[in-house]
Amino acid sequence: MQQIDEYLRMGFSRQQIQKAQDLQRHNQHVDLIDILLKMQPQQKTDSQIIRDYSFDILSPDQRQRIENMPSGLKNMANVCYLNSLIQTYFHNPPFVKEILNFKYPINLSLEGMIMKNEAKAKRIQSSMKLVVQLQRLFAYLTYTNRRYVDPFAVFLNVVDEFGNRFQLGDQKDLAEFNSQFIACVDEGLKYDETKVTQAEFTVLEQPQDLTQSQIISKTPSIVLFYSINQVSNLFFGKTKEFIKFNINQQEKELEDSEQVFLQIILNVIHKNLYSAWEAHNSFLIENLNINTDIIPVAEKTIWITQPPDSLLFQIQRVGYDPIKGLIKLNEEFKFEKEIYADRFLLENKKLVLETSNQLSQLKQNKDKLNSQLNDFLNYQGTKLSMITCLENSLKYATISEQYEKISQVIESTKLSIQLQLSKRQMELDELSKQIERLYAIMKKHKYYLQSILIHEGAAESGHYYTYIYNPLLKKWFKFNDIHVTEVQEDKVLKDAYGDGKQKMNAYCLIYQKANLFENTQNYPNYSKNSSYSQFISQNLKQEVEVDNIKFSNEITEHNLIELADCVVDLYNTIFQQVNEQVRRARQMKRNSFQILTSFPVYLRNEFDMVDIVKWAILDNAIREASQGQKDLRDLLQSQIFLQRIKYNFEQNSIAQKIPQKFIVDKQLLKTLRYRYEEYMLKLNVTNVKQYLEKLQDI
Repeated sequence: MQQIDEYLRMGFSRQQIQKAQDLQRHNQHVDLIDILLKMQPQQKTDSQIIRDYSFDILSPDQRQRIENMPSGLKNMANVCYLNSLIQTYFHNPPFVKEILNFKYPINLSLEGMIMKNEAKAKRIQSSMKLVVQLQRLFAYLTYTNRRYVDPFAVFLNVVDEFGNRFQLGDQKDLAEFNSQFIACVDEGLKYDETKVTQAEFTVLEQPQDLTQSQIISKTPSIVLFYSINQVSNLFFGKTKEFIKFNINQQEKELEDSEQVFLQIILNVIHKNLYSAWEAHNSFLIENLNINTDIIPVAEKTIWITQPPDSLLFQIQRVGYDPIKGLIKLNEEFKFEKEIYADRFLLENKKLVLETSNQLSQLKQNKDKLNSQLNDFLNYQGTKLSMITCLENSLKYATISEQYEKISQVIESTKLSIQLQLSKRQMELDELSKQIERLYAIMKKHKYYLQSILIHEGAAESGHYYTYIYNPLLKKWFKFNDIHVTEVQEDKVLKDAYGDGKQKMNAYCLIYQKANLFENTQNYPNYSKNSSYSQFISQNLKQEVEVDNIKFSNEITEHNLIELADCVVDLYNTIFQQVNEQVRRARQMKRNSFQILTSFPVYLRNEFDMVDIVKWAILDNAIREASQGQKDLRDLLQSQIFLQRIKYNFEQNSIAQKIPQKFIVDKQLLKTLRYRYEEYMLKLNVTNVKQYLEKLQDI
């Protein structure tokens, strides 16, 4: 209590002290004040943060991987966005295969580029290292026996266009970081040893021709380039933009050059994926400059020319409030598990436009019917249906003399309303079928929902985790840093849709093309015979195996230390019990049978408190603490166990209760065995005598 008061005077809150005490229970070698200081918000260097987070809050046995479950990722310092992305990409088999097959170009020299463009050389070097570190991380996620692994080396090699690392500890927007992450991976893969020679590298040093490599994103800190390789096909798609307008009473359309895209922005105000996608790909532009003319209103449409294998949607949930500033929009936003991209493809433009007028009319009729149904079901904003309101009115009419007449009118009105509801519902169902029929012929490009990245928090801060569907196991998993759990689909969709109240909802959706998703055997099964194992090099397998042995030793050492702590507590208790039993027996001059209740009691009575008695008590404590799995002989085999017991005796100020010469040898074990046999012989003789005495009494 005095110590807590001292920390309170130092400015720490009771909540901070309680949290620090909870952490210290799992890290007894760390002082409480050190944990409190680390919890203080301050600007720190990467190395300081690494030191701060180097200890694990879980014990080694708690860090053991659960069989047939995926491994998690350690959150070093606000890198939950990175962890969510890595787990998502680990469940993308073509991406994993491309990463694991990468060969680092050991004979490639960057010296020439360093002289010309140091920033670019740094970026290329980090990008190649990023791919190598991803290889290691994917190998660990496949083979490790640990419940979670550390992605820090991956984070260190995600750099900006100047080759500068990101500040560890800063919160990042997941979508923006993903753009930089994919750009670095894409660049690193270009320098695969099997794909590039020094001569080709010289060509790659030259400024890139945008006809072959196009800028896909420009922000003050990010410039990304698109190149043609497997990763490009996986994540990058291409679009063309068209602008239609009227000038001098003539309709004209301008066609823009092909653009590359990585993600599609969906505005949450549109309530569902298809509506938001349509709004993203078709909208009006005001006051458009065309040469010297200003067009008051023009329509811009975006058509996909090359869909990627993985579609990434970012749900725009950030709004602006004049008083509060940036706010998060937590409104419900729904999406399907299976979607089709056909209606957004340039190849279907003509067909889509031909049906657009008809489709628009159908949608208007559908909206009108929905509005009418809402009027029936939410009468005048009461959230009660018209039928419920009529039934309530009938209850108050019971006191009227004209009750029967009123009742007949109400029942007739209810029947009429029910008929109207049924009619409108049938019309609505038919309209939905007509809309589906218009799109029915456009179902070639099918995608399956594979990953949902969740954001929990406010507009400018919060936490990311991800739900991932494994089509091989037909299960959803929640990846929340070191915590990985299996979850039911209804829970996943409830969290992801949002409800306008909770601050937890989907921020990004990732869909995979059907031909990839349906090849379920390519996905990991979370065992060492995973489909990924065929692509992992022998060196990496051996590295993980060595780490598994090291981790196994950690668990063994931890369990021995835990056992030793328990043994010392039991030893002290048994020591006192033995002394007390012998004292009482001597005072009451009991017969020999009472002295034979246990081996330590027998020795204590025969030899007083010599070392042999203390060793017997220790052996008894070890057997009881280990539930019969260990005994004194194990001290011969484990110095850790022996030293921990000795250390605990010294720390608990009970050194006088332990043998003077704290060494376990074969002679000691031989002596104990001899005395134990002597004890058992006397015990058996005594039992026989007692049995004979009982027979005589009978």
